[in-house]
Amino acid sequence: MYEIEITSKKEFKNVKGIKTLSDVLDFGIKNIQKIDYCSLYAIDGDIKFQEAETIASELLSDKITETYKLNRSSYNIPVLDIWYKEGVTDATAESVVKAVRDLNICKKIQVKTGHRYCFYGKMSKASIENIAVKLLANVLIQEYEINLVK
Repeated sequence: MYEIEITSKKEFKNVKGIKTLSDVLDFGIKNIQKIDYCSLYAIDGDIKFQEAETIASELLSDKITETYKLNRSSYNIPVLDIWYKEGVTDATAESVVKAVRDLNICKKIQVKTGHRYCFYGKMSKASIENIAVKLLANVLIQEYEINLVK
């Protein structure tokens, strides 16, 4: 399985992260300075690393404004990942599967899409869970995972 993380290049604003920070501050959590947002794609199937890299660079990311990373990045800050639950229709994932064939990668793959939020500031697990449940995740159709710095 390959995990692909798509984020804004440093010279471009992370618009969704900025918006999320504004929402979190309006929610009443004040001990946070910045939130970075990344789109996530989990691709499972019989594909090689080079094919996953082609999917990330040619299909999932905008070469001008975005950058990608393959496989889980390590962070020294708290991170919240949100994914659709098993069995929930993920229209974006279905579109990616079809578009991968247009790249002449004709292998059977499964795709999941998700969101990653990276929190800069003193954040407890309880605060992040509160943000996840009340602001960012629809717990009926999405699951979330909080990864704290150890």
